[in-house]
Amino acid sequence: MEVQVMRASEPTISGLLEFDDTVTAVLDAIPQPIIIKDELSRFRFLNQSACLLLGKSRAELSGGTDHDILPMADADRIRNMDRHVFATGEDVSFEEEITFPDGTTSTFVTQKHRIEVDRTGSHKDKLVVVTTRNVTARRKAEAKLRASEEHYRSLVELNPQVPWTADPFGSVLEAGPRWKVITGFDPAEALGNGWAKAIHPADLPATQRLWSKSIATGDPLDVEYRLATTMGGYRWFRSRAAARKTQDGRVIRWYGTVEDVDEVHTSLEALKESEARFRSIADDAPVMIWVADEHGDATYHSRLWHETTGKTTDQASGSGWAGAVHPHDRSVVIETTSRVFRRQEDVRLEYRLRRADGDWAWVIDVGRPRFAPDGKFLGYVGIALDITERRKTELAREEADALVRSVFDSTPDCMRLLDPEGQPLLINEAGRRLFAGEGSGENGPRLETASLSRAKADEEYAQVQQGKTTRGESSICDAGGTVRHMDIITAPVIASSGNDIRMLEIWRDVTEARVARDEAIAARLEAEHSSDRLSRVLESTMDSVLVVNPHWEITYFNTRARDLLELDERAEGSSLWSLFPVDENSLFGVSYRRVMTERVGTTFEEYLPARGIWFEIHAAPTSEGMSIFFRDITARRNLERERLHAQRQLHHMARHDAVTGLPNLQLFWETFGDLMNEQPGSRTAILSLDLDGFKAVNDTQGHSAGDLLLRSAAARLRGCVEKQDVVARSGADEFAVVRTGISNDDDINTLAQEVLETLGEPYDLQGNQIDLGVSVGIAFAPEDGQTADQVLKAADIARNRAKAHGRGTCMKFAPAMDADIQASQRIKGSLRRALDNDEMELFYQPLVNLHTGKVTACETLVRGPTRKWGPCRPRSSSRWPRRRD
Repeated sequence: MEVQVMRASEPTISGLLEFDDTVTAVLDAIPQPIIIKDELSRFRFLNQSACLLLGKSRAELSGGTDHDILPMADADRIRNMDRHVFATGEDVSFEEEITFPDGTTSTFVTQKHRIEVDRTGSHKDKLVVVTTRNVTARRKAEAKLRASEEHYRSLVELNPQVPWTADPFGSVLEAGPRWKVITGFDPAEALGNGWAKAIHPADLPATQRLWSKSIATGDPLDVEYRLATTMGGYRWFRSRAAARKTQDGRVIRWYGTVEDVDEVHTSLEALKESEARFRSIADDAPVMIWVADEHGDATYHSRLWHETTGKTTDQASGSGWAGAVHPHDRSVVIETTSRVFRRQEDVRLEYRLRRADGDWAWVIDVGRPRFAPDGKFLGYVGIALDITERRKTELAREEADALVRSVFDSTPDCMRLLDPEGQPLLINEAGRRLFAGEGSGENGPRLETASLSRAKADEEYAQVQQGKTTRGESSICDAGGTVRHMDIITAPVIASSGNDIRMLEIWRDVTEARVARDEAIAARLEAEHSSDRLSRVLESTMDSVLVVNPHWEITYFNTRARDLLELDERAEGSSLWSLFPVDENSLFGVSYRRVMTERVGTTFEEYLPARGIWFEIHAAPTSEGMSIFFRDITARRNLERERLHAQRQLHHMARHDAVTGLPNLQLFWETFGDLMNEQPGSRTAILSLDLDGFKAVNDTQGHSAGDLLLRSAAARLRGCVEKQDVVARSGADEFAVVRTGISNDDDINTLAQEVLETLGEPYDLQGNQIDLGVSVGIAFAPEDGQTADQVLKAADIARNRAKAHGRGTCMKFAPAMDADIQASQRIKGSLRRALDNDEMELFYQPLVNLHTGKVTACETLVRGPTRKWGPCRPRSSSRWPRRRD
């Protein structure tokens, strides 16, 4: 109640102190919370760290007090302390535990200092500056340290390594209890030189020689050898020892350990084999593979890249590869790659690449950063996939998305994408299997819910938000209830906008390798890195991959090959021809044997009956036998066949009449032009036909009867013409015939007479006898026109003149035939212009009775001007019929 009364009497002030943007940014960048209060204990300014601590925004806290966010007792205590600082000016520093409204408790070291700020020339504001430091994690760490000291000896006894001591002359005095667990020999048997009987005979001489040298010189011992194990066989171990000496350099005692490094040797061998296999397959892969160092300089391009671009290794090294990029794409490609190299993000680009023949190929270029076991950035590895054809069919985007998802899901480690607060956003398949028993959501738990405290998790996330990569260990229970030790790497991921930050977590199971985690993890991560690089290339490619040895035994196949060929795990090691015996003597077998014997690559397309699939095959020899890259092109071939069929149908429909099946005017004109070009100078005739009486049949018996009649007429017309003649339907009941190479007009007259007789015969139309007449007009090229349109128009004029003379008539075009038509068109045009220009005039024509001489009536006439004679004059009354009263 006291707070409310005081607020009611306070003067109105601005909620926040006014700082310029620079000062505000500096205060926000300070990791410690900073709060500035006035004499009434109101919040006048809070930096971002203080807002994050209090769980509210700056706008929400502005003008408020501690009573708004803390319990009453805590708020009153803080306010009394503020009053003391304002009254005395003394600095205050204290440590306390604060319980927040949500029930959480933290330990803080708080300092308060009074300052005075000029508001006007005569008045000063007193303010208190509060800085707070969260020491919760430190206090907990101190408590843990004390507990750690208490358990130190028990931890030593449980050390997975075998500790041992020896006197100055090399005689073993003590050996840890794990010596018996590893070798089966009692530790007492290892005393003196008894340890030698557990070492592999081939490694004993070198071990004794190095141990003797260290005893003689006092230098540390570091030797690796194989030890017999209780499980049978031998494993590699590493023994290291250092001498404790007096001030004068005399050895007092030797202290050493024996640790299992068998996995390190296995990993190193796997690394060498993987590197050799990567280069062998990468050079024969149908995708372009590249590697760049930490400075962004290219260090390797696969053979396909060099064959595609025509550039040598020297020309492509460093930044020389950019010279093969299209000039319009080059600046974007260089800028993007420079940006992602700085941020160490995945890169995905689409651009044009110059081929050796000078043409351009569209490629999708996908790269991923490489890191050393200690988190050091090593550079990038990527693939460039030729998507020219797929880009034309608009499939590039979908395939790129599938590529990224394949890379993400193919890794055996758990990978998670987190938001800036550490909440999981996305998880791969390995992660979903790992966290299936956590019960914390489909994307796994937040880091501290696994095993770390919230303070520790927040500390790691804060480092990642500052652009650092963190690494640590944690323990979880998997879906089966088994406790697993996990190596966790958390790295920053900057969004494409450059503002929002995300975090990438990689969880790797190191349960089995924990005994020798330092050396074993380093070697295994490097081996896995090379193996993953090859796996990413082969699993992310759009192709299915098979590798066979010279005995035709399958030594490798990727997921796409397994699914496409319906293989199982037993297929690895099986003969290719035992799985596909029918194809041994087909094009597959012939091509594969040529690759094996001639050691040259080949590309072909073939149908696999066993699967009913068309394949596009790329086979190339390798040092291990042959690699086969293939893809399913059945859909593409079917699509091409259907598209060709559809194009033919559309082309036919666009140029043929749907009712009669005859060519339409479009095809008629194209054919006429072709004939004129093929036989320049020769005479060509066009016959234009019209079915007299067709409209009456169509109106009385319906369109179906009319269509049937048209098809019958078209069939008769085809029987009249010769093979080289062209017949087309030019209108509703109109047809046209083209004949070229005319030597005399008698041939055309004979054809026209045959058409009149044949088409003039009665038609049997669903039991009804239909009589139709035919009118024919004839025109010739080049005398009646140079184009199909001109000659057909002349033939139509001749046909209309023939029709005016009655059915069954044929007439040849003459230039005078269209004189009336031209005159009528001129009159129509003149009348239209006169109406538009308001040139029509009204006249009265008197009618006179010739017997009486009187005007008996008047005619009203509308007259307009003509271009030739000017205004129309009234005609002589003698030319008009008389009108009687």
